[in-house]
Amino acid sequence: MTRLAVAGATGAMGELIVQAAEEDGFTVVPLSRSQGVDLLSAEGLDAKLEGVSAVLDASQVVSPVAEDPVTPILKGAENLVAASRSAGVSRLVMLSINGVQDEGLRQFPFYDARRRQEEIVADSRLAHTIVRSSQWFEFALNPAAVVEEDDVVRAQNWQIQPAAALSVARYVVRAAAGDHGDGVVTVCGPERMRLPELTEAVLRHRGDERPVTIEAAPLPGMDNGSLLAPADADLVGPGLEEWLRDQGQRAR
Repeated sequence: MTRLAVAGATGAMGELIVQAAEEDGFTVVPLSRSQGVDLLSAEGLDAKLEGVSAVLDASQVVSPVAEDPVTPILKGAENLVAASRSAGVSRLVMLSINGVQDEGLRQFPFYDARRRQEEIVADSRLAHTIVRSSQWFEFALNPAAVVEEDDVVRAQNWQIQPAAALSVARYVVRAAAGDHGDGVVTVCGPERMRLPELTEAVLRHRGDERPVTIEAAPLPGMDNGSLLAPADADLVGPGLEEWLRDQGQRAR
């Protein structure tokens, strides 16, 4: 049984990755502070990677809206690459963001940090897969782009092609198994939409009737199609309506 180390295993996406990996028969080694691992200091990394075949990095060592996300993200990436090489890991998978390849979007420091992290992985001398994911349906009320008030919800006018987070989790786990090959791949959902549409659909599904107002996106790349699936992207379901139905069933 293959041992898969997951950085960021206790995060929202990390928990889904662990679930998908265990369903696929992996033995999961969580890399998190609660397990004695600190990516920024490298504490505990070497011991945890002993006997690990693949490493999947879904870590978020800093908030996307932090004043300086670049320094900690790159430090964590460098430590993880060094420890993976030392441990003889066969494959390194990084979960990135579709759009980081766009120069305009890299004005957003978090996107710039992820793109530079990709460069560290690409230069790692390890077999690697970089998975650029679209936004997830769960982004519908993300405070990075949506502000909730008592009587109104304000959503930035991003043009997106969102996927279900669980579908992305399953995709990156298969990347850890080598199914998607080496280099950069992109995974997106099947439907194009505007973020305010997604926000409104999620609110109405929850019985929340607050109006959704549209605000301009802070960068042109967020609303000009740069976040949509490129021609070579892999598209994964479900679509929005099916995802909403599934959320309702899970809540019962």
